Amino acid sequence: MKLFEVIAKLETLDDEWCIVAKRPWSADAEAELVELTEDYRIPSAALSAGYEYFLEVSVALDAVLDGLGARLTSEQRVEAVIFYAENDAYPEWLYALRQEAAE
Repeated sequence: MKLFEVIAKLETLDDEWCIVAKRPWSADAEAELVELTEDYRIPSAALSAGYEYFLEVSVALDAVLDGLGARLTSEQRVEAVIFYAENDAYPEWLYALRQEAAE
């Protein structure tokens, strides 16, 4: 599965899932959904297949898209989620959109 496919269906996923992806992270990066182990780690099978922690579904929904998902294009959703995963921050344009929506 591609990362853009996972991001496109975030609202339909169980928020207990964790997204793992292969670098470099882009819309076309290989991605999977996994359950974290009991000690909150990525399963060893995913790690040995070359996947790295990307974001938890709940974080992508609640911290990044938080009510803006329907206002964003598919490309913007992917860009925002990848930016957040890499920088632990919003891209400037998403921050501005959040401010605009709050007014």
